[in-house]
Amino acid sequence: MPIVAISMSESDLDELERLQNEGQFSNRSEVVRHAVHTLMSRHRNIERAAGMITAVVTALYYKKGQGHNISAVQHQYREYLTATIHAHTTEGNCTEVMIIDADADVVRKFLKKLRSQKKVLRVDVNLVGGGH
Repeated sequence: MPIVAISMSESDLDELERLQNEGQFSNRSEVVRHAVHTLMSRHRNIERAAGMITAVVTALYYKKGQGHNISAVQHQYREYLTATIHAHTTEGNCTEVMIIDADADVVRKFLKKLRSQKKVLRVDVNLVGGGH
């Protein structure tokens, strides 16, 4: 099996080790493999979707400073967004929860645009209707 080295913050490493212990994984590599498989599965679901779909998208981004452009992306896709919620996390970052109803290709472009924004830490998506 090939070996892949990754860099992460001390806090992420602490969390990885906590997951290893609580999840009873045999080592850190098992935790990372499990996480990668989960991410790949979610990605495949979005990539295989066709036609009109409904998705719940959660974007986490740094609050401090400008440059995240989340609102500009929301404005660009406003005709497809049926709901948005903005909240602050306990760590002081921002979270946007958005519901999008659109053709699967439009949703994929929306996700790509969100993920490409500066200061965006994570974008999660769950399909909740259509396209399966």
